[in-house]
Amino acid sequence: MKRNILIGAVVLLLVVIAFFLNTDKEKKEASPPPENPAQIDQSVADEPVSKTKSEPIEEGATAIDFELETRTGDTLRLYNNDGKPTLINFWASWCPPCKKEMPDLQKAYEIYGDKVNFFMVDLTFNDNLEKMNEYIDENGFTFPVLLDKTGDVTMDYQVMVIPTTYFVDADNVITHKVMGPMTTEQIESIMNEITNG
Repeated sequence: MKRNILIGAVVLLLVVIAFFLNTDKEKKEASPPPENPAQIDQSVADEPVSKTKSEPIEEGATAIDFELETRTGDTLRLYNNDGKPTLINFWASWCPPCKKEMPDLQKAYEIYGDKVNFFMVDLTFNDNLEKMNEYIDENGFTFPVLLDKTGDVTMDYQVMVIPTTYFVDADNVITHKVMGPMTTEQIESIMNEITNG
């Protein structure tokens, strides 16, 4: 319980800082993917990946596998990606910068949902589930919302500010990491890049 309160306080502080830092940077383009990202052996895709907490989760690194329940009761696993790239977005319903980018992420889901897996990871350990569901329903968002009830996935991905978004290719390599809210143009640019559009 104390761990969740501490994590929540740190995340809240960092969200506020990120919001003010990113207001001047909203038009900045996302970093391009590394030229030669490390590849993983697909024969081990069914095995969980173990990383130490000291390894950075940055562009070019292999994404950490995880499995979470969605708000509709399904279970999704990162490495069961059907040969498609995945967008992993860490957010919470109380976060203004998260809410700012949600309509654009919904539009991206409507356009690219058949080519890209969307993992909208709610920080459920530090969010009100009822208010989160109400927010999703009221806004008509249809992308999958995954519930990080323990905070383990958030910690594994070293999320220090929300929103934080990772784009992971079909080989489970992180191609882009974006801290703070993304612009419409940024989302469109990255989506075109990861779908070879």
